[in-house]
Amino acid sequence: MAIETECSADRTCIVREDTLLEALKEMMRRNAGPDTSPLPPESCIFKVPEALRMHNPKAYEPYVVSIGPFHRGRDHEKLQRPYVVSIGPFHRGRDHEKLQRVETVKQWYLDTLLARLHISSEEFIQRINDETENGISEFEKQARSFYAEPLDHSEEEFMEIMILDGCFVIHLLWKIVNGEGDDDPILNMDCMFQYVCHDLLLLENQLPWFVLECLYRLTLGKIHGGPPFSVILTEALSSQNSLEKFINKTDQKKESLKKIEESIEKSPLHILDLIRFFIALEFEPKKGEPEDMSDSDIPPATGLSEAGVKFKKGDSADNLLNIKFVKRDLIIPQLPVSELTEPLLRNLIAFEQCYHGRSHRITSYAVFMDKLISSDKDIKLLTEENILANWLNVEDGSKFFNSLYIDTTVKKFEYHKLCANLKTYNRYPWNRHLEEFRRDYCSTPWKVIALTVGILLLVVNLMQFLISLQSSTLFTGIRVNELSADI
Repeated sequence: MAIETECSADRTCIVREDTLLEALKEMMRRNAGPDTSPLPPESCIFKVPEALRMHNPKAYEPYVVSIGPFHRGRDHEKLQRPYVVSIGPFHRGRDHEKLQRVETVKQWYLDTLLARLHISSEEFIQRINDETENGISEFEKQARSFYAEPLDHSEEEFMEIMILDGCFVIHLLWKIVNGEGDDDPILNMDCMFQYVCHDLLLLENQLPWFVLECLYRLTLGKIHGGPPFSVILTEALSSQNSLEKFINKTDQKKESLKKIEESIEKSPLHILDLIRFFIALEFEPKKGEPEDMSDSDIPPATGLSEAGVKFKKGDSADNLLNIKFVKRDLIIPQLPVSELTEPLLRNLIAFEQCYHGRSHRITSYAVFMDKLISSDKDIKLLTEENILANWLNVEDGSKFFNSLYIDTTVKKFEYHKLCANLKTYNRYPWNRHLEEFRRDYCSTPWKVIALTVGILLLVVNLMQFLISLQSSTLFTGIRVNELSADI
């Protein structure tokens, strides 16, 4: 049997079935995929999917510090400014003139750090090799496996990036905590550290946590015997008011970090993951939550308010995610809105969407808040109750949470039971009628006074009527008795 196929417009090729079969087998053998998955199971630093990025590209891009290999080597407009710091292998612009100036700044950080140790760079490299498990070669392989994209850097280039960039991060944070910024070309600019904080919390801008811990242990942690690097990091970041709500207070950090170490989700993977731990670890979702949010629709904040739900700001120490419904009070911890709020939430959500090992707690929070906010009136209500703080533009507020989680999936909606309780409360007409009564007659002192006077007048009139009725009855009885006596 032969198979006839058209090879060109003017002739026909006859290919025997056995020939085609062998050719197809050979082609499939040549195109066979790798023996192992192209995505290492350790991968936890991702490029943000385009479906998420397009809603606000600037929220995922570094302002001044490029950490990690995703943007390295690109002719990026931001990286042409004189004080843009490129950290990690993705943003490295080795041939770009402007970035070469910044490489000098990073090298200065490394040199001053090594000067504290009184060792040369060669001795430092040897120390990393000697004091890390299985040597520096395995160290490089492990660090590379954290990145979800294939990297074209050689082993030497990649390790140079890990060391140079990692030492820059730990030395910078150390200076913030210890107030050592007098001659620093980065910290001498008052607004610069806020920009750095923004960049440290980007999903694409991460270094593996074990790299940072190792470099800290071999440098500042060793010569000063200081606290763990996680404490240095949280102390430095919490110095920014815009991040204070997302990171536990000082007296809670030690206990929270201990819980992180004991968590079933194990140790943090990178800086963004550690911040997520602080936000999500203390959150206690209700047991028995279903896997989706298809039946969790609730009225917006104004609708719930009309049904009698009272919105109250949670205690300042409350975890951001711990939203509670007690009797008729919906208690929501305050969300301070600042320049860092949207980028932080967006990158946390992107991390949950990309990494299989984390629950969708931050995404669930964004979904629940979007359910409450459907118009400017809802934003105004939550702002008046101080649940949303520092909201600069009420008109854009109703779009904020929807755009945070649009094009995401939620594998387990953490607020399903809370929504069910709110729906049950809203379902009873008595609650709505009672709230209408409170709003119409008890919302101001004058209305209360008027209601009280009205009730008193009603009571007086009722008493007068009863007295009149009683007198009439008594008079009628007397007349009856008189008539009976006459007869």
